[in-house]
Amino acid sequence: MEITELQSRYDCALLALVLWREARGESVEAKRAVAWVIRNRVLRPSWWGKTWSEVITKRWQFTSMTGRGDANLLKWPDERDTAWQACLEVAAAVQVGQGTDPTQGATHYFDRSLDATPPAWAGDAAMQHVTDIGAFHFYRQGS
Repeated sequence: MEITELQSRYDCALLALVLWREARGESVEAKRAVAWVIRNRVLRPSWWGKTWSEVITKRWQFTSMTGRGDANLLKWPDERDTAWQACLEVAAAVQVGQGTDPTQGATHYFDRSLDATPPAWAGDAAMQHVTDIGAFHFYRQGS
């Protein structure tokens, strides 16, 4: 197996893991939307990184992967978990750009459970709310 194929498989597994940790209780549509946020960041390299692994593991971005105090940081899926299987399928499809982006180019999202105290970036005039899918609000940088 070539290095690029190994990297691609690693990236897909990492993407599936963040989907499982962040959206395992959500619909496939919501899982796909979270994956597209990550893909959109990879396609638009910036301070958040330029590769799948850099984007996913960037400090303070996906708290289930890097955040202190997030209980999901220590959780791992079981291979028989149907949510894990769905996350693997979504990750594989989104990684290669299969389907259309349900987030309309979003690069940010947050869970509705944070509505009372949303992240500071959500109030930034440069951020545009584009859609809600499942338990998530999706945003992109306005033009």
